[in-house]
Amino acid sequence: MNCAEAAECVSALFDGEPISREMAAHLSDCEACRSRLNDYAELGAELRDMANAAAPQAIPEGQWKLAEPAAATNWLGKWRGTMRIPRFAFALMLGVIFVLSGGLALVKARTGGSGPVLWLTFRIPPKGGVMHMSATTDHEAELGSFVAGKLPGHMWTSVRFIKREGERVQLAIKTVYHEPGLREPNGCNADEALKNIPALEYWLEPETLINIPIEGLGSMEVSGEFVNHVPIAQDPKTTLDPAQGEFRVMSPVLIRDNQVLLNLTGMSALETVEDAVMLYSADTGRFIFSPLPIPGAVEGKLQSSEISFTAGGKGYLLLTGAPITQAQHVWVLLQPDWRPTSQPNPSARDHRMLAGDKLQSILDWK
Repeated sequence: MNCAEAAECVSALFDGEPISREMAAHLSDCEACRSRLNDYAELGAELRDMANAAAPQAIPEGQWKLAEPAAATNWLGKWRGTMRIPRFAFALMLGVIFVLSGGLALVKARTGGSGPVLWLTFRIPPKGGVMHMSATTDHEAELGSFVAGKLPGHMWTSVRFIKREGERVQLAIKTVYHEPGLREPNGCNADEALKNIPALEYWLEPETLINIPIEGLGSMEVSGEFVNHVPIAQDPKTTLDPAQGEFRVMSPVLIRDNQVLLNLTGMSALETVEDAVMLYSADTGRFIFSPLPIPGAVEGKLQSSEISFTAGGKGYLLLTGAPITQAQHVWVLLQPDWRPTSQPNPSARDHRMLAGDKLQSILDWK
């Protein structure tokens, strides 16, 4: 028998099939055929190891224990050790891990979304008070304006959206700060205060900040992101439950005797339990809500996102889009004849308002 004929029997022998005496005699005398048989044996062992490594291993009950610190070795060091998989497969696995890790880093670096709504956050000096503003980005438009409270003086800001290019937007921003004593609180609206202030244009990219210098106050930080809808709260990260010490009125609807008096859906005021929130319209006058007692006020019944109270012999119900506070009490002051008389534009007195500030500051508003 020659080696070519014996080669057909090597595989059969390795698979456990019987061979002839002549074949056995040839294998005992032929070094080349014995070497081929050894190669088959090593290949089979490696295949079995790979199968065992891929198969799920049952873990005996009661065998869980923490690894000793000394056993925590650098897994990259196993490259030089004995493996149950071929080294090229291990290298491929490492490459996949690194690629996936890079992909995770890219995802992390991206914005929270690419929706049609631009959500802006303004961090106001000197103590970092926060204001928010949102609008769709499908056309050029005025986003709005705000008056920053709780400052030594008063600051007005307005924002106009110009255009969007990919993941960045161009904004035109006006802002001005008046030192204490130059203006009375609510002495003019934002349009009046900013009419002679030039608008400065900025390019804003997600997860970046632009700093706007404000004379007499410091620098205001502005950041933004794209979201898929306008959040009900001033901050998309606001939780449903109020934090300890928080007093907030989100998307309020005021009802009297089953009739809607005031619907401010989409507007929010987030304050502390040391503050107050006011609702105003020309038809109703002013309502002030606060966890602090107010002279001449009535105590309302607070239940999650509702405040019920009686004023002037009539029953009222304030409904909000989220729970209001963890405080146990709330007081309500109704001022039916109150109007913002210091507004220079008479039409501004008819605007509906939702605002928050220190209780005494709100009581002093003209």
